[in-house]
Amino acid sequence: MKKSCLENNRGNVIIKIILLILVSILVVFLAYEIVFNDVFGIMGDIDVSKLPISLDEVKNSFSSDNRKTEDVDGNMEVVTPIIDENNGQNTQTTVKINKYYYNQLDEYAKIIYKGLEDNIENMQSGTYKIDFNTQFNDLLNSENGEKKLGVAFQSAWNAFTYDYVDIFYIDVSKLILTTRTTKIGRMATHKVYVSNGDNETYLSDDVKKISNLQDEIKQLANKRNIIVAQLNGYSQYDQVKYLHDWLINTLKYDTTYKKDNIHNVYGAFKNQEVVCEGYARTFKYILDGLGIESVLVSGNATNSTGTTESHAWNYVKINDKWYAIDVTWDDPIIVDNRELTESLRYKYFLCGSNTFFKNHKEDGYLSENSMKFTFPSLEKENY
Repeated sequence: MKKSCLENNRGNVIIKIILLILVSILVVFLAYEIVFNDVFGIMGDIDVSKLPISLDEVKNSFSSDNRKTEDVDGNMEVVTPIIDENNGQNTQTTVKINKYYYNQLDEYAKIIYKGLEDNIENMQSGTYKIDFNTQFNDLLNSENGEKKLGVAFQSAWNAFTYDYVDIFYIDVSKLILTTRTTKIGRMATHKVYVSNGDNETYLSDDVKKISNLQDEIKQLANKRNIIVAQLNGYSQYDQVKYLHDWLINTLKYDTTYKKDNIHNVYGAFKNQEVVCEGYARTFKYILDGLGIESVLVSGNATNSTGTTESHAWNYVKINDKWYAIDVTWDDPIIVDNRELTESLRYKYFLCGSNTFFKNHKEDGYLSENSMKFTFPSLEKENY
C-alpha cells in the first residue's frame, strides 16, 4: 500500500523537529562555552603564587642549536656548541642532565615536568603558554582533583628546577596554573594550561634587568663548556676537586642577601657573588657538563655558632658511590685576613653520612604543597 500525502508530511515534520532539537542543543552548548566560560570567566584557577619555592622559603640553557636526546632512564643529553672566545674555534660538548627528581614524580606531575622541559626555550619569552589540553581530565574528575593537580604542579616544578639547575629566569609566583571546565549535564571536560595569567610576564624581577636573556643563557652554557673542555682526560675525583676549588677561589658569599641573582648560576658567573643555593646550583650545573652524576639537596644545617638555618649543598656520585659536598661551608668567611687552611677548605668535601649528618639534615619537602622527595644514600665513611 502507498502512504498518503498526510503520512509523508507527518514524517517530514518529525524529522524537522528532531533536527531543530539537535541544533538547539548545539546553540546552548556554544553559548555556554563562549558566554559563561570566555566572557564571565567561569573557570577554576589554581594560583601558585602563594606556594613557596626558593630555598629561603623552605619550611620556614640552551641555544636553539642544541640537539636533545633522552636515554632509557629518562635522563636528557644535550649537545651544545663551544665557542672559544680566544681563537673563535667551534667545538661541541655533551651535557647530561641527571633527572633524579623527575623519576620520583607520579604520572600527572611527570606530564607537567615534560611540558616545562619541552618548552625551556619558549618560556624564555616570559609569556609563552603551555597547553596541556584535557590530559588531566581523569584527575580533575576524581575526588579532591583540583588539590591533587596543585600538588602535582608544585612537585613537578620543584623536580624540574632541581634537575635543571640553570632555570634562573622564571618566577614561579607569576606562573598561573589554570583549569577551564566545560559541563554538559553530569559530564565535565577540563582543559589545563600554564601561563603568566594577568601578570605582564613570569620572568623574575632580577631577570627583567638583563637586556638580552637569550644571549646571556648561551654565554652561561659556553662558559661551562670551556671549563668542561679544560678538564677532559682527568679522573672524576680530580675533576670534582678542581671544580670545588675553582668555585671557592672564584665566588664570594653575599652577606647582605639583597643583591640580584644571588640564588642562581647567572649570579655566580656574572657577579661572582651568591649564597648557598648559588654555590650548589653552579656546582651541579658544571658537573652536568662533565657527565658526573650529582644532585642538588636542601635541608637545614647548624653552623659553628650553633645557629640552624635553611641550607643547600650537593651529593656527588664517584665510583658508583654517593658522597656529600658543601662548597659554601668549604668557603667560609675568614676574618682578620687569615688564610683559608687546608683543613677548612676540604672539611665538607666528599663526606660520608657519619661525618656530614652531624650538622646537616635533609628535608625532602622542597616546598609546601609538594610531595616528599628522597635523596641518594651516602656512604657511611668519607671518600
